[in-house]
Amino acid sequence: MKLLLKTKPSYLFLFLFGFLLSCSSHNKSTNSISLFAAASVTEVMTEIAGEFKKETGISVRLNFASSGILARQIESGAGFDYYVSASKEWMDYLDSLQLVDRISIRSIAGNRMVAIVPLENKDLQLDSVSIVNFPDLFNGRISIGDPTHVPAGKYAQEIMKNNSWNDKLAKRILPAKNVRDALFMVEMGEVEMGIVYLSDAQKSKKVRTVYQFAEADCDPIFYYGASKLIKDKNTEAFATFLNTDKAKFIWKKNGFKID
Repeated sequence: MKLLLKTKPSYLFLFLFGFLLSCSSHNKSTNSISLFAAASVTEVMTEIAGEFKKETGISVRLNFASSGILARQIESGAGFDYYVSASKEWMDYLDSLQLVDRISIRSIAGNRMVAIVPLENKDLQLDSVSIVNFPDLFNGRISIGDPTHVPAGKYAQEIMKNNSWNDKLAKRILPAKNVRDALFMVEMGEVEMGIVYLSDAQKSKKVRTVYQFAEADCDPIFYYGASKLIKDKNTEAFATFLNTDKAKFIWKKNGFKID
């Protein structure tokens, strides 16, 4: 009886070991990649992922959030194959930690920042003259992405600083966890104004763009892509697909700038 009790744990260990090994082998053989991408490219990357699967048979597991949150997830050990960031800073951060392949880092697309209001607001009109008094043209709050980790929020903050609007707007800012949430706050009428990407504003049927900011109002807005440090064939195939005319067309039709 004692001998039987001693051997049971050994059999249990071997069973669990075999089970875990089987699961590991199954995961490695799965014909898919994991894509971490900024929330502002949700529609673009979803469509690109679909077209990529049609051509290659390789599935793309999608994870969308702000570029900063994604970078922190990767830093904490989250498994990914390709990362698309709306910020060069977060891409450089992961590069400094040797978590992305430096040679694979490249600019994919560009964007612009715009001021938006709820669609019901038919009165407000802005131009290059009236924009000087931007903080005085509305009374309520303004929604932007949280500048601490959302690139769109950082660009919006730069616009305010470069136009000397900080003092008047500082206490009226409603920071959002990503640019899509900033857009949502305007759509729901929770705020009177928002500053978001042009590409996001164009997709919404619930907001109206009242001004497109000049490129000089903030740092150049580019999206950067990079593969994980040790690439496989599936990841390389996806990186190559991003440079095809089909992928570029998808970016363009969604309001992004492609050189």
